[in-house]
Amino acid sequence: MMLQMLSSGIAAAASKPGARIAILGTDDQIYACSGDCSKTECITCPVKGLRVRDDSGIKPVSLMREVQDEGPLRRESPATPSIKYGWPTFSPDGGKLAFSWMGQGSDGNSFGISVYDFARHDTTSIFASRSERIDYVFWTPDGKSVSFLLGEPQGLSLIVAELKEKAPVRMVLSGMPMYYAWNRTADRLVVHTNSGQEVRAEHVALMSLTPSSQEVIRTMARGRLPFKTPCWSPDEKHLAYVANNNAEAYLVVADADGLNPKSMVSLPIGESSFVWAPDSRHLAYSSEVIGADSVLHGIRILDLQSGESQRLTSDDVAAFFYSPDGRYLAYISVPSERPFYVWKVADLKTGKSRKLDNFLATQEESVSYHYFDQLALSHTIWSPDSTSFVYAGVRLLVEPDQVGGPTPEPQLWMEPVDGSAPHSGPTGTLAFFAPAS
Repeated sequence: MMLQMLSSGIAAAASKPGARIAILGTDDQIYACSGDCSKTECITCPVKGLRVRDDSGIKPVSLMREVQDEGPLRRESPATPSIKYGWPTFSPDGGKLAFSWMGQGSDGNSFGISVYDFARHDTTSIFASRSERIDYVFWTPDGKSVSFLLGEPQGLSLIVAELKEKAPVRMVLSGMPMYYAWNRTADRLVVHTNSGQEVRAEHVALMSLTPSSQEVIRTMARGRLPFKTPCWSPDEKHLAYVANNNAEAYLVVADADGLNPKSMVSLPIGESSFVWAPDSRHLAYSSEVIGADSVLHGIRILDLQSGESQRLTSDDVAAFFYSPDGRYLAYISVPSERPFYVWKVADLKTGKSRKLDNFLATQEESVSYHYFDQLALSHTIWSPDSTSFVYAGVRLLVEPDQVGGPTPEPQLWMEPVDGSAPHSGPTGTLAFFAPAS
């Protein structure tokens, strides 16, 4: 079957005006836009400016740097380090954007995190290292600090940095894996990690943090724990995680302090993922298909009050995402033996699902899908009004049996949940909305 792809824009508004979006461009720069993304601001370009869409396509801002001498503007020197950016992460109020960077120069590599302030139009560097890469960026819910994971030879380290240049950073703990969630006041942390080489060292623990101290309050589960991220319900009345009891895994819901745990669902063999509904009364969960590569089998919705769960879909899926108002669950269906993904959305009020788009995912988007349950705490693909979501990729017009030959550059797509035509934006490999404030 001949592969057909859609790379031109469709004039259909897909998000409410003013909703800000962060984009990782195909040039490894970070951009931001609002509304229909007809004007895109480059956050990280050496000379900041706008990318304006017109009939001829995207015009990139000049990558010229001003030189402090008597000569005219000239292009950056070949000796200037090459910098790649990643992990654009909005602050809880959407007013700032944290991002990681990696520089490659004649004197070696460098890594760091910077924060852009949209109101002040300036950037602050809050962390830099010569050896440790940045694997993940997550604002503390109070917006005062940025937490992140450093990739080190012995595993991952969880670091917290204030929004100040050259301020000391705080190492909370190290281990592998390392998944975590903050409470609303950023003085408690729930972690899923392994502090040693043995399987029995894997654990879920609740920690208390003050400006001068930190301690483990309670260890809630030990042993082999086939899941990623423990997390509080949005109202912070409950804490969910996976525990192992006599070699069987259970989805557990406890009080916010980790007490009174209750095994809600027995889980099949394979790693499981779950996300809280905004109403704090439901959990969407799924487990991997054994032998398949990061594919989850179906999605079920657990009702905490009744303890019953209902199947939402039997599709194999890569990830799923609640809308801010809790009415919709967007999910990525994985067709059997087909080289593409399918966006679908379930209306949880009517119980009906709608197919939206076939698409090819970028490498960056694929990574975010694999860790979607952790990113559900720090990033959102949904517009604040729950009418649309964003993704970066190549939108397909048909269902190809195989993909071959050149493809268009991936770009931003704003996908309405009502099934109307999506709206295209600039080229890019990863995209997120600012959170609803």
